[in-house]
Amino acid sequence: MCQIVSYEPAHCEGVIRVVRTVHDEYGFTWEAEGYHRDLYDIEARYLTGAGMFWVVLSDSSIVGCAGVRPHGEECELHRMYLLREFRGRGLGRKLLELALAHGRAAGCRRMRAWSDVKLTDAHKLYLKLGFVQRGERICDDPDQSREYGFWKELA
Repeated sequence: MCQIVSYEPAHCEGVIRVVRTVHDEYGFTWEAEGYHRDLYDIEARYLTGAGMFWVVLSDSSIVGCAGVRPHGEECELHRMYLLREFRGRGLGRKLLELALAHGRAAGCRRMRAWSDVKLTDAHKLYLKLGFVQRGERICDDPDQSREYGFWKELA
């Protein structure tokens, strides 16, 4: 049985392990000092202001995570990842629903999510929960990955 809990500093290494494992799975380059530096200081990057970060626990192991940061009337979903063996159990949906509820409670009018073109299961989830795919960009990650934009009105 898995549970979703609010991030605590003791979760840092587990979050990094999850994100790095998923990045390795998809062939993404890891860059601790650049693109992934937010994961090494979650408190400052996500928990200030009205931001939030969650972890998914299976027993005491971290198997997933997600964060949300408000930007004025808009909030952005960040770092939503699950280890492969925990996908397909509804955990991603629960994380996304928590993020949406948090955005609404923080007074945001819409949520955006940018997602690498390779993460097709995530895209299906976004669309299923009412996001609209809109836009494409080149990410500032070390691979200069293509990402799709997803947007959802929260009102």
